[in-house]
Amino acid sequence: MFIARDGTVAYSCRATSSISCSLKLANYPMDHQHCYIRVLSYGHVAEQVTMQWFTRDPITHNHEIGLPEFQITNVSGSYCNGTYRYALTDTSHKIGNFSCLKANIFLSRSIGYNLVQSYIPTGLIVIISWVSFWIDRRAVPARVTLSFTTLISLTTLGNGLRFGLPQVSYAKAIDLWYGACMLFVFCALLEFAVVNSYMRKSEKYDHISKTFVNSQR
Repeated sequence: MFIARDGTVAYSCRATSSISCSLKLANYPMDHQHCYIRVLSYGHVAEQVTMQWFTRDPITHNHEIGLPEFQITNVSGSYCNGTYRYALTDTSHKIGNFSCLKANIFLSRSIGYNLVQSYIPTGLIVIISWVSFWIDRRAVPARVTLSFTTLISLTTLGNGLRFGLPQVSYAKAIDLWYGACMLFVFCALLEFAVVNSYMRKSEKYDHISKTFVNSQR
């Protein structure tokens, strides 16, 4: 507490708290998050306690402190004044206008980890599965082995990486990526099955035509 000669009283205190933020992960890992901290009085209405930001540098933070997954893009202050209920009892309560400060923290996720651990490996597996298109259609063991190997590799990689992903009830962007990769690999296997089926039918009809031609001679 500091008391000036003109009677102005300046009081400051330090409060340490652990803050949680509900993240919206529909675009994970290319998401941008908006977290905020609200500061308001518990029992004093705006007529008793009025809160306001400093006009100069209301919020300061150490730029050398960072987060492993996020980059702090912006920190700003705003107001969240509103009407709230207080003095709650079993049969009554009071309603008053409260002064409220709101600190906005804007975060941008770093995609480097997911790029190295998820996107590049799964993309390479899909590209490897396309190699079967250039293998001779009669090389059945080679094409089947390659298709099943890439499919199993992609499934194993996806299951291992999902343990480190946030558990939410809706689909994330990376889930759609895994689904698309799985679809491409499965379509490569399906393409071989279709080609092999048409090839066997073609050989059957070719044998019938040759037999018919020889019988006409």
